[in-house]
Amino acid sequence: MFRQKKESGLKKAMNKIPFVFNNGKNSLGYLNATQFLGVINDNVFKFVMAFLLIDALGVNRASEILSATGAIYVIPFLLFSSSAGILADRFSKQKLLVVMKSAEILVMILAIFAFATKSVWGCYTLLFCLSTHSAMFGPSKYGIIPELVPTDKVSRANGLITSFTYLAIIIGTFLASFLTEVTERHFTLIAGFCLLVAISGFVAAFGIKKTPAQDSKKKMNFLFVREIFHTLVDCRKQRHLLPSIFGSAYFLFIGAFTQLNIIPFAIQSLHLNEVAGGYLFLSTALGIALGSFLAGKASRKRIELGISCVAGIGITIFFFLLSIFSTNLIFDIICLVSIGILGGIFIVPFDTFIQLYSENEKRGQTIGAANFLSFAGVLVASIALFVFNQIFDLSSASSFGVIGFITLCVTVVLTVRLSDLSIPFFSRKVLHPLYRFKRPAIESIENNGNTILVLEKGRWSDALLLIGAIPSLHLFIPIKEGQKLPWPLRIFYSFHGVPVEANFNQLLEAAKTYLKQGVVPCLFLEDHCPKEICQNVNPLLDFFKRSSAKILIAEFHKNSHGTAVHFKKS
Repeated sequence: MFRQKKESGLKKAMNKIPFVFNNGKNSLGYLNATQFLGVINDNVFKFVMAFLLIDALGVNRASEILSATGAIYVIPFLLFSSSAGILADRFSKQKLLVVMKSAEILVMILAIFAFATKSVWGCYTLLFCLSTHSAMFGPSKYGIIPELVPTDKVSRANGLITSFTYLAIIIGTFLASFLTEVTERHFTLIAGFCLLVAISGFVAAFGIKKTPAQDSKKKMNFLFVREIFHTLVDCRKQRHLLPSIFGSAYFLFIGAFTQLNIIPFAIQSLHLNEVAGGYLFLSTALGIALGSFLAGKASRKRIELGISCVAGIGITIFFFLLSIFSTNLIFDIICLVSIGILGGIFIVPFDTFIQLYSENEKRGQTIGAANFLSFAGVLVASIALFVFNQIFDLSSASSFGVIGFITLCVTVVLTVRLSDLSIPFFSRKVLHPLYRFKRPAIESIENNGNTILVLEKGRWSDALLLIGAIPSLHLFIPIKEGQKLPWPLRIFYSFHGVPVEANFNQLLEAAKTYLKQGVVPCLFLEDHCPKEICQNVNPLLDFFKRSSAKILIAEFHKNSHGTAVHFKKS
C-alpha cells in the first residue's frame, strides 16, 4: 500500500514536468533532439580530445593521434552493431535510448577528470566508451521511427533525422574549434559543457513515446561476424532489402573518403592549410543536411529508390568535375555542396526502405547489420586513401576521380538490381512530362491480383509509359524457342522472354506465378516484330484471351493534348 502511494506520488511529481511526460506527443521531435545533441557531443568530444592530446604530446604526433582517434571511434560500431540490433529487438527501444543517454552522462563525468589530468589512455578509453554508446544507440534510434510515425511519413521522418544529424556534425565540428579557442584551451571546462549537452539529451529521451518490446528470442552471439552474415542472408527474402543495405553502406564509404581526402586536396590543389580543408568538408556536410531534407519532402507517400540511382549518377559527375577543375576554389565548393546534396538524396530512400521492409521482430538486427557494413565502409575508405596516395602515388584530385568511377560502377549495379523501381521512376519523372501522358486509374489493376495486360502493336515508348503508370508491371516479350532476350534487356528484372513456340499451359502458369508475387504481367507485342515470331503471336494471344485470368488490352491514343491509355476487356 505504501509502495503504491509512493509510486503514485512520484508519477504526479513527474507529470508536473510536461517536457518529460507528454504522452507521446511530438515523439519524433524529442527523438530528433535526443540524437541531435548526441551527435554534437560525439564531434565536440572527439575533436577536443584530439586537440588536448596534440597539446600534451606535441604537434609532431598529430597525424598519429588523428589516425588513432579515427580507428578507436570506428571499432565499436564494428564490434557491437549486431548486439545492439538484437537488444533493440528484445527490449523497448525507448527504454534503451534512455539507458544509452544515461551512459553518455557517466562518460562525460569521467571525461572531466581525464581532461583535467590529461590522461592519454583515459581519453582513448572514454572515446571508445562514447563510440560504444553511439553504436548501441543507432539500431534503436532508426528502428523506433516506424513505431512513432505512420508508414507514409517514415521517409519524411528519415529525411528530418538525417538532415539534423549532419547539421549536428557541422555544429559539433565548429564548436570543438570555437570552444577550444574561446576558453584558451581550458579542456576541462569544455568537458563540463559536454556533460550539460549529455544531460539535455537524457531529458529529451523521456519525451519519446514508450514503445513495446518486440520480445525477440534471439540471443547475442560473440561470433558477431557470422551473426551479421546470417542476418544479411536472411534479408534476401525481402526483395530490394539487401541492395538497399549495400547502398546505405556505400554512402558512408564515399562520405568518409571525402572527409579524409579533403584536407590533402585543399593543401595540394588549392594551397590552403589543414584548417581550411576542414572547413571545406563542412560545405559537404551542409549539402547532405539539405539533400536529406529535400529527399524526405519528395518521398511523402512512396519510397523512391529510383531517385537514389539518379542521385548516384549526379554524385559521379561532380566527383569527376572536382577532379578536373581542382584548382578553382569557388567551383570546388559548388562541387562539394552538390555532392553533399545528392548524397543526402541518395541515402534517405535506402534507410527508409530498410526500416519499413525489415521484419518487425528482426528490424534491430537488420539495422545493426547495416551499421556494421556502413562502418566497415569507413575503414575501407581509410585503406583506399592509403592505397591511392601511398601505393599508386595518386594526387588527392585524381583520387576523387577514381572514386567517381567506382561510384558510377556501383550506381549501374544498383540501377540494374532495382530496375523494377528505377525504370518506373525514370518513366514518371522524364517520359510522362515529355509525352504529356495522362496517368490512368490503375488501382483496380494492381489490387485485382488476377489481371494480365496485353500491349498490341506497341512501341517501346508506350511500354515504358505503361511501366511508369503501373510500377509493378513486368513485360513479357515473345522470342523464338531456344533464343534469349538481347543482353541489354536481360540485365533488367522487369523484362522476360516468352518463347512463342512453348507449351501454352506453361506460359500461363508462369504468368500466374508472377501474379502471386504482386506483379502485373503485360504481354508486349511490338509493332515491328520479326516475321518468324509474329506468325506465332496470334495463337499465343488467343490462348491468353481464353485463360481464366482477366485480360485487358492496352490501347494508346495520341493527340495534340498529349498521350493517354485506355484498357478494354479482350
